[in-house]
Amino acid sequence: MTIRKFFAGFAMLAFVAAMLFSSCKKTTNDQPLEPISLVLPDSPITRHFAGDTFTVQIKFTTDRPIDWILGQVDVDTLINATNYVPTYPDTLFHLDLTTLNPRQNLYTYTGTYKVADTLPPFSVIYFKASFQAGSTTFETGQNYPAGIVYQYKEFKVNIR
Repeated sequence: MTIRKFFAGFAMLAFVAAMLFSSCKKTTNDQPLEPISLVLPDSPITRHFAGDTFTVQIKFTTDRPIDWILGQVDVDTLINATNYVPTYPDTLFHLDLTTLNPRQNLYTYTGTYKVADTLPPFSVIYFKASFQAGSTTFETGQNYPAGIVYQYKEFKVNIR
């Protein structure tokens, strides 16, 4: 009788352990959970060396068809960057999505960015991704609300 209790207890313990380990498994969701999701780099602040090339992947989504997406860049080479306000004078990408048929409310941008070889250490590269979606008018058969939505997200790369 004690051997049966031992095996029953062991089986119950193994079952509970298996349930705990299976519930800890990370779930992946391919759909963005916010209007602009930064996929790569995987953090809003990353570090690279001058001359590095890295992949930029950004997912855009909204409840209206996207009109355009825009990526802008600003480089700060000052050592004291606490008061620096980026103005984003350079364009990384600009895509007009009004030509897609049917219009899309989900878009993934993938590209690469090469850090200039001449950037000194402690420089900061600021990125801003934005989009505009929607329309100011409502048309018959339109299954989304009228109005324009504008969203943006910023991230930066610190140069080592």
